[in-house]
Amino acid sequence: MSNKGVIAGFIAFVMIGWVLSGELVPSVVIADEVDPAAQKAQARTVRGVESVATLRQQLLAVRGQTQVNRMVKVKSEIPGRIEALPAVKGRQVKAGDLLCQIAVDTRQSELNEARALLTSAKLEYDGVLDLKKRGLQSEINVARANASLETAKARAQQADLTLQKTRILAPFDGVIDDQPVEVGDYLKVGDICVGIMEIDPMLVVGQISEKSIGLVALGDKVNGRLITGQDFIGEVSFIGRAPDAATRTFPIEVTVRGAGPGMRSGMTAEMQVPVGADKAHRISPASLVLNDVGNVGVRIVDDANIVRFYEVKIVSEEAAGVWVTGLPLQIRLITVGQEEVFDGQLVNVDVTPLAAIVKT
Repeated sequence: MSNKGVIAGFIAFVMIGWVLSGELVPSVVIADEVDPAAQKAQARTVRGVESVATLRQQLLAVRGQTQVNRMVKVKSEIPGRIEALPAVKGRQVKAGDLLCQIAVDTRQSELNEARALLTSAKLEYDGVLDLKKRGLQSEINVARANASLETAKARAQQADLTLQKTRILAPFDGVIDDQPVEVGDYLKVGDICVGIMEIDPMLVVGQISEKSIGLVALGDKVNGRLITGQDFIGEVSFIGRAPDAATRTFPIEVTVRGAGPGMRSGMTAEMQVPVGADKAHRISPASLVLNDVGNVGVRIVDDANIVRFYEVKIVSEEAAGVWVTGLPLQIRLITVGQEEVFDGQLVNVDVTPLAAIVKT
């Protein structure tokens, strides 16, 4: 036998002896034969918190722009010369305040004359009625007297209304934005006395995508912030029915009351518009981990004390933590040691109350 054959036989003998001795294959412990208490005692310990999902309003960030609620050009309904102009550009006025005073001229005397004619017509009509009761007056004369009385009433009302229209009054609370005339100018019917805009309430107008517009409802409360940093609270007062042809977004209007002088027309605003509700967990950002494929999630411990990875979606952030969805309603979240354990691993979890970790 050659040397190579001897060597090969020796190696085969050694390998057979090694296998028979049990050293090549390590001992395998059957799971049913392992003491659960011992297995738990050998498991790694992590720290965690118990968390219960909270029903939370979903908010959609919408960029908008402020607008005045309404703007009106107050016009003259009668011709005449301006005698007084108490409304000054930039001044705030109340509903009913005098904006322009048109010269009365002969309008007061015309009213006095109309009232006198009305008194005369009424006396004549009463006399005709009295004669009719005694059978001394015909129906046609009664009708003529009544017609004269009604004509006198109409003329008196017209004269009174014309006199009232010499005082052009503010139709609502607002600010004088335009003043194209001066004292002494002559106004014709339809000429502008002043322009007035309403600044309380104010509107914030934004656009919402077609995917989310169905989740917005009239009356929803909206929180917002102006570009100046001023916060405001408004209410959805209008939802458009037709989209913008270019962007396919729908307009909404939010009415803001009592915003104060800091809110002016044309300012940029950021709004948080409610678009439904869901259940979410508020957790510390430090609890977030990445799995092997780079998905963001958390590691929790199930009822059997086994580590499970759940991918989550961050829906909002705040000082106390981040709100996430994608988890069961009640969990035991690993907060310390989550980077050192893996999915399917048996662990012991030291549960600490959630309030002690994330301040409410």
